[in-house]
Amino acid sequence: MVIADIAVMPLRPFGCEEEMYKVVDACINEIEISGLKYEIGANSTTVQGGLDEVFDLAKKIHLIPFELGCERVITIFRIDQKQGGITIDEKLKNHR
Repeated sequence: MVIADIAVMPLRPFGCEEEMYKVVDACINEIEISGLKYEIGANSTTVQGGLDEVFDLAKKIHLIPFELGCERVITIFRIDQKQGGITIDEKLKNHR
């Protein structure tokens, strides 16, 4: 079990925030239908699952902006892995 932060930033050709957030919403929708546990944050979404599942999902959501007409995308993907696994709840237990 790993947790990962995923932040997708569509850069072009979107001229306003509303258009950009439609792309971000499509990425979040893909995370929702993945069946993996997730939490949406202000700058990224944290996903919990098996290493392969999380990598496959990150690749899928990175490609969504291109399917929606974006010419350039930056995706930040950060993984936390621990021997024996780690969960979102475990990592945040001291902050909830």
